[in-house]
Amino acid sequence: MKPIFFTKMEGSGNDFLLINNYNGLLNDIVQDSNKPELVRRMTHRHLGAGSDGVLLMEKANDFPFGMKYYNNDGSEAPVCLNGARCIVAYAFRLGLIKDKGKFLSAYGPIGFYYKNGSISIEVQPPVDIKMNFSFTLNRKKIRANFIRIGVPHCVIFADSYDDIDIKTLGSAIRSHKTFKPEGTNVNFVKVENDHIYVRTYERGVEDETLSCGSGVLASAYIATKLFLAQSPVTCKTKGGELLATIKDKLYLEGTAHYIYDGVYYL
Repeated sequence: MKPIFFTKMEGSGNDFLLINNYNGLLNDIVQDSNKPELVRRMTHRHLGAGSDGVLLMEKANDFPFGMKYYNNDGSEAPVCLNGARCIVAYAFRLGLIKDKGKFLSAYGPIGFYYKNGSISIEVQPPVDIKMNFSFTLNRKKIRANFIRIGVPHCVIFADSYDDIDIKTLGSAIRSHKTFKPEGTNVNFVKVENDHIYVRTYERGVEDETLSCGSGVLASAYIATKLFLAQSPVTCKTKGGELLATIKDKLYLEGTAHYIYDGVYYL
């Protein structure tokens, strides 16, 4: 058996298995082509350690470290902002970074500021913005917004989402022809007392997660552009509270926590 050492972490309820591949140790055990299968096995809630995804810390030229992210279905995603906070906390523990700087992701450089356990992540402005459009699903019109912050997000505002079957409706929208070929993450948002409440169906997890960092930031961005909220926006999820600041760049602030260190045997 070959041991793979990992650290389990969570950011506002979004949980991850973080593997330190900074010195390429994982590459000696698993070929790149087999990493998606490894991810699926490790993240399985019953047969593995269980998580929403896997974060790989790697070397990156001109940056203290790089981040590679896999959803728990084995697919790669350019960015994960809850995961970004976790990997910053991990890098701080290793002494790779100080209180501020940038690291490299497939999305591009991501800025960070770390203070007393709270981590603010800085990303570039969104692209592919489309607001206030409608599409038909099961003979019903759904009014939506679309935005890309590294990954695609559909944002739908609702007076109440407590009675919505997030998994069923989210899955149908995620694969709707409007968002083909790549599909989309789906965020259901309620605005209340200057806060927004966000529930997200995540592509790649294919279920609702307790929180999605880029989904929260996408929802906050659209809410400010529709004058439904003012920046900075307090954003509440099932997994905790995040603060989104919308300026020339976008900022998402929240905590990251260690759960345990473990060993997975391949």
